[in-house]
Amino acid sequence: MTANWTGVRLEKVRLDVAGIGGSAFRPDPSAALPERVDVYRIRKGGGEPLPCTPAERERWELAAVVCLGRLSRALEDFYRAHGGITVVIDLATGRGIRHGIGRPRRWPGWERRAVKRSARAQHVLALEVGRAVEEYRPVRAEIALRVAENRAARWAATEAERRAARHRRTVLDELALRRVWRFRSAAPGEPVLVRRVDLPGAGAGAGAGAEAGSSDASLMEDQEPLTARELADALNAVAVRAESPVDVRWDERARAATEAECLAREVGLGFLEWWHDLAGPGWLPGPDGPAPVFPSPGQGASAPRRSIGGTGMGGTGGFSGGHSYGGFGGH
Repeated sequence: MTANWTGVRLEKVRLDVAGIGGSAFRPDPSAALPERVDVYRIRKGGGEPLPCTPAERERWELAAVVCLGRLSRALEDFYRAHGGITVVIDLATGRGIRHGIGRPRRWPGWERRAVKRSARAQHVLALEVGRAVEEYRPVRAEIALRVAENRAARWAATEAERRAARHRRTVLDELALRRVWRFRSAAPGEPVLVRRVDLPGAGAGAGAGAEAGSSDASLMEDQEPLTARELADALNAVAVRAESPVDVRWDERARAATEAECLAREVGLGFLEWWHDLAGPGWLPGPDGPAPVFPSPGQGASAPRRSIGGTGMGGTGGFSGGHSYGGFGGH
């Protein structure tokens, strides 16, 4: 049977023996009456979420109602045993009516009789409470076990998510600190070519376009390799200063190698996701990799240029490491 979810709440139902017995109540320590009885109640829209079948939910709530009904009747008898007449006690709903218990007439021996009558009523009540609690005990234990198992499962899932997040962060940080990136843009309006220097071959790759040629790749060799975060800051700066949308062409091998490195460390990320982690969300998927979002024409030339992204290393306006790009990248 398919399991659903329901709200379960542990309620500590107060018996209030002294209050019900009123002025005729005389405590008897030998009766051993509990102050409260614990029951689990089904609460729609509240309580602790717990997996269970509809049949289990119905059985759990019925057991609680039966237990509380038996306790309610025992308390009504306890009230009458102390001289009360009109009484309605419903522990399941919390409703009740009592018209109070008058003070006993102080005839000779009245206190001794009051103590004896109250003690007898307390022992009867203790017996009924014990029976009701014992009948309910298997259901209470079943629900308590389910609650404990569910809490343990939630804790384990949360810890697994935290470990995965820490591992993901560690892998991304390690990859982001490697100095393997170079980019080139010879003049405004020309494509910005991006590649990795640690991959075999000097070409810019299929994703960078055939027009890049080997000359562009050789010019890149004069540029100091960048970390991924430094590259992100530099490309963001280029995009912010540009007068038209920037065409960033990523080497296809660089994209594939980056995804493979993440996957080898059990971090399944596409290249765009990896880049968003570094450069921010202001990049869209393009035919040759992530492309920066250009401000809409409605902003006008005099409107403030919004931030494209940023890594926290040097901000969108450049990076603070003092790197030189040998005239490439619009610097």
